[in-house]
Amino acid sequence: MAEPTVTAGKAGARPDLPAHVTTPLLTLITARSMDEDYAHVARQRAATGEQAPDRRRPHWTSLGAIALLGVMAAVVAAQTDREAAVTELSRAALIDQIDTRHDQLAGLQEKVADLTRSNAAATTSSARLQDQLDDIDGRVSRAELLTGFSVVHGPGVRITVDNKPGVDVNSEIRDEDLAILVDGLFEAGAEAIAINDQRINALGGIRNTSRAIHVNGRPVNAPYVVDAIGDPRTLQADLLRTSEGQEWFALVNGLGFVYEPENVDDMRLPAAPERPLRDVIEDNADPDGTPGGGGNAP
Repeated sequence: MAEPTVTAGKAGARPDLPAHVTTPLLTLITARSMDEDYAHVARQRAATGEQAPDRRRPHWTSLGAIALLGVMAAVVAAQTDREAAVTELSRAALIDQIDTRHDQLAGLQEKVADLTRSNAAATTSSARLQDQLDDIDGRVSRAELLTGFSVVHGPGVRITVDNKPGVDVNSEIRDEDLAILVDGLFEAGAEAIAINDQRINALGGIRNTSRAIHVNGRPVNAPYVVDAIGDPRTLQADLLRTSEGQEWFALVNGLGFVYEPENVDDMRLPAAPERPLRDVIEDNADPDGTPGGGGNAP
């Protein structure tokens, strides 16, 4: 018995079946789809009379596009090279600027540190000078109080002194009588004294000019009001214990002076008039008044 002839196909396929039956389904679908698409396109071209493009020659548009892409690539490459050089220069310049500014900043920081130290030293010096000024102000205030060149107020004794009514000229109160009373009050502890609002101090004085009494060069008239700032509880009693006080009360009793004391809780005394020094020479000065002259030591 003769063997049947096997047609081309896959191994194991039956020779009596057609090819579209033995071909795998996916391969058959792909082949038929592509064939139908080509057939459809061919029918449309045949109907319109259009001929199929010659695939052997590239289209001029494609060539132009390729050429344009090449030119653009060359331009981009050249531009990139130029920008790379500029970028490198800019980077170097920026680094130089950073270094320069860093040096400037370091210099400014050092200046700030120097100024901070100077400011701290100046603050310390200012505080020290302020302490010295405060001490000087206190000393000046005390000196003005003691010398009578500042206005003062406080408790004390007010003594009104007047001539005896109907007394003759020889029995009137004179400058030396008031001076005795003032010296006695100072010795009794008075801190400041004024006669008829004329402050008594070392540069002032009580003088007689004919019958008128002058205090600090200004005339004062009776009754004479003597204001003495001090402790009102003890000032009058202490005045009686001084030699000047005893002499004063002897005059009061002998000549009949009017003497009316009273304690005052708060009285205000004006400052003494300032007068320039004329003949005072510094203790360690030359005879011509030049400071610093030591002269011969004793």
